[in-house]
Amino acid sequence: MRDLAHLSLYVPTSLHNLDSLIGGGLPRGDLTLFFGVRGVGKTSLGIQVAVSNALNGYETFLIFCDGPFPARRLMGIAGESANAVSKLIRIATPSSFEEQQRVLERFEVEVNEHPLTSLLIIDSVDSLYTIQLSLLDSWGRGQISEKSFMLNKHLGLISNVCRSRKIAAMITCSARPSEDEPFEEPASARLMDYWSDSIIELSRESDGFCLKPIKLKGLRRLKDGRCLRYAITEKGLESLDGEGDGR
Repeated sequence: MRDLAHLSLYVPTSLHNLDSLIGGGLPRGDLTLFFGVRGVGKTSLGIQVAVSNALNGYETFLIFCDGPFPARRLMGIAGESANAVSKLIRIATPSSFEEQQRVLERFEVEVNEHPLTSLLIIDSVDSLYTIQLSLLDSWGRGQISEKSFMLNKHLGLISNVCRSRKIAAMITCSARPSEDEPFEEPASARLMDYWSDSIIELSRESDGFCLKPIKLKGLRRLKDGRCLRYAITEKGLESLDGEGDGR
């Protein structure tokens, strides 16, 4: 049995400004989605959070769905602690959408064998799904609904396991132009919105990178303009705002 008495309500991200912006960190039992176009630091942030979690003595199950895992990036972010933290980060690299399903099912079982698991990271949950759709020819378009059903099943499994075991889920996905609004939205927006407790956008602005909460525990697109400016460094994401500030 997992002893949850010693666990806090949140998994810190190591970015104090980000934790402050989203209410304390990644809530245990919740699914937090980070989305954005390629190159805005989603993978770096995921690795950074996994390293921070390991330094706090907890395990992370990291599913990397976008090719070979960038081990050098992990080593660079972890620095001198690389050997120690790598023992607490279990990495899976599925090469197909069906294998992604099997990895998630294995995670559900392995949680019982790893009582210090407090965080699940999936980067990025829509990557293999998008590849599957791109391979369908005109005769296979009828399978799109089947693949969407599978993606829905994956998200539901993630949400249910993490909620029942009080594990924080951090997932990333790509961005696409919104059909209804003058801004970008997550890929497979309806599914992502349905299953995600909170949604955070990472974007490239004219003056650099910006992290914006879109949905926090049911609050829709926030109107107060809260934003965290950041840079991408060898150590991961670095806040450019004053401690606790938003813009």
